[in-house]
Order: sequence, then structure tokens, then C-alpha cells
Amino acid sequence: MKVFTGLIYKAKRGHIYRTYTKRDRRYDCYSPCETGDYCIVDCWVCDELGNVHPDFNCSGVPIHTEILGPVVNKID
Repeated sequence: MKVFTGLIYKAKRGHIYRTYTKRDRRYDCYSPCETGDYCIVDCWVCDELGNVHPDFNCSGVPIHTEILGPVVNKID
């Protein structure tokens, strides 16, 4: 799947990166670290506004592109 840096993709249902706390449910989106055609890509775990999850703010996490849903926002 072709993904693009600067876009925020909503996680498909059931594929939020971590849901240990109520706070985690807010971070139900991913923003790819690189643009390209990938099966697995490092992404920032973020909310719909692009705010990165505080527990994952040092580096992107590997995500299967098949769990990326529609684009919900763009980061400038």
C-alpha cells in the first residue's frame, strides 16, 4: 500500500496500537514516518490532530499497512 508522510490515517476497527487506559483510546490514528509503497511501515501513534502518543514519542512503531483506514487529516 502506498502511504504518505504528513497524512494521518485512522486505524481500522480493533487495531488501535495500545488500549490500556482511557487516554490511549484517543490515539487511534497513525502517521507514517516515510512515504512509499510498504507492507509494514514505521508510524507515529497519534490522534486525529497529529498529537503523538506520549509513550511513543521517541520513534515510530512498525504497523502493517493493511490496518490503516481512511485519511482523516493532513499535517503541514
